[in-house]
This record gives sequence, structure tokens and C-alpha cells, in this order.
Amino acid sequence: MGITFDCAALSCPWYPPQSSLMEVALAAEIPTVSACGGNGICSTCRVEVVEGLDQLTARSDAESLMATKRGWPDHVRLACTTRIVGAGPVTIKRLITPPQERKHQRRLEKQEGLGQIRSLAVLFADMRNFTPITESSSAFDVIYILNRYFTALKQVIVKHGGQVNLFVGDEISAVFGLETDPRLACRQAVDAGLEMMERIEVLSRVIEQDFGVPLRIGVGIHVGPVIVGKVGPSDDLRFGLVGATVNIASRLEGQTKLLGSPLLVSQAVAEQLIDRDGLRIGPAQDVQLKGVEGAFVVRAIEADGSIAALQQTGA
Repeated sequence: MGITFDCAALSCPWYPPQSSLMEVALAAEIPTVSACGGNGICSTCRVEVVEGLDQLTARSDAESLMATKRGWPDHVRLACTTRIVGAGPVTIKRLITPPQERKHQRRLEKQEGLGQIRSLAVLFADMRNFTPITESSSAFDVIYILNRYFTALKQVIVKHGGQVNLFVGDEISAVFGLETDPRLACRQAVDAGLEMMERIEVLSRVIEQDFGVPLRIGVGIHVGPVIVGKVGPSDDLRFGLVGATVNIASRLEGQTKLLGSPLLVSQAVAEQLIDRDGLRIGPAQDVQLKGVEGAFVVRAIEADGSIAALQQTGA
């Protein structure tokens, strides 16, 4: 559940003891929404306390941190964490308009919110020599090659229990662990990454014969907290991922070019790989990732006897 208030004020002199502002609004059938599901970790349910600030609980540590970061005045509060403890009247006003009509919005409130934080493995793969391909091939040839390329990669992702997140240019990202625990998710992601390289090696022979250009990919994998939810316009919400874990996985894929290793994982992924059968995990290497302070530890992974180990990662 969650709450966002529109421009109209709501007076609530009849609330039950210790009710949150969110609970009061829902009881009054006020349309509500919360991107984090009412867990106090986003700002979409913030409200302005017009009257009765002294009737409310003090800010929690998490709310105080968010308020300081966003520069909120004292009378701007999170509706999901702020509770009514006094006996006097409280008047509150929504600060964000609900994106949908009341009927649809109330249906969303019965769900788990618009987003959930999950511990997931995120994989990014990128075609190494995409620029030469676009320069030496017609636009229609490029589309044909990309479609063959993405079809092959998606088949591998689905085979290993992953879900494709997005296609951008020549890059594909996927998430593992939506239905499993992080340990299994990491192994699934690594197995998918290794098979991707094998599948592209086979496809490359055909593409090089037909178009004169080989295909190579780099893969980066990281595991950690990810916000999973529906993203986009209110009439076209689609599956999406948000969070530092996603950004780091993308940065790791970029490091494959610099380190000459087609598949790189974070140390966090390596630690989750209790079952290492069939894998060769390289030594820890310190790298600098954009947006990450200090050294970040990565490990190269190859499959025993796999042609993935033979791949080159030229820019």
C-alpha cells in the first residue's frame, strides 16, 4: 500500500490511535500509491502537514536522512511512516498526484507496491565490434545481424532461468533470481554468460562468412539489491530494474575490454559460487568503476574446455 496526496486537503479528526497517515487516507478512500510498497524507502508518499504537526510521531532515522538529503521542511513527512499519536485534528495535503484513476489505483494498492527490492544477479552483454559492423554493412544487414544476435542470447538467458530486462543498441541485460535464491541465481547467470560466448562463437562463423565481420561479446555480472518494478508511462508500464547493482554490472561489462577477459564477475558473485564445477575463476583484480568509490574487486571466469576461453575482446 502507499499514499500520495493530490491538491485537495483531507481533515481526519476520527482516525484510530497510532494510525499512519497512509492508513488514514486509505480508510477515507483517498487514491494512494507508493513506489516502494509503503516501506519508507522512497519519497512518493510524501505529504504536507497543514495542521497538527505536533500530533504526529517524530521522523524515523531513515525519514530524517531522506528529508535532509532532499531539503524538506519539518511539515513535509512520509505518510507511510508517520503515525498520529495525539488527539487533536490533523490536516494533510498530497504533494504528488496519483498517475491513474481511483479505481485502478486502489487495485494497485492491494498489490505489493509498484516496486520491490530484491537480491538479484544482473548480467550485461555487449557486442565488441559493433561499430565496424555498422560501417561495413547496410542498415538492413545490421538489423538482420542484431536480430540473429539477440535471438541467440535471449534463448540462452531463458534456458538458464533469467529474464531479459532490455535491449539497447547492441547491448542486452538480464536478471537472474526472480524465482530462486541469490546463490543459484549467480551460478545461472555465470552459466548463461559462458554459453552466450559459445553460442556467439558459432553464430560468428555464419555472420563472418555472409558479411565478412566476426562477432565477439563481453559479459559483466554483479549481484546485489535491485529495485524491480513496472517502469514507464502509466498506460504502458513495463518490467524494469533500477539500482546501483544494475549500474555496476554494466560497468563490469565495459571492463572486459580493458582487462582482456570476455566474462567478468564481481567478488560478490564469486563468493556466491559455492558450486564451482566446470569453472575456472581467475585471481582477484582491483579496478576503478565510474560512480564507485575506491577499488572494486573483479574476477575473470572461463569454462573448463570451453571455446569461451579462446575469445578475443578487441574494441
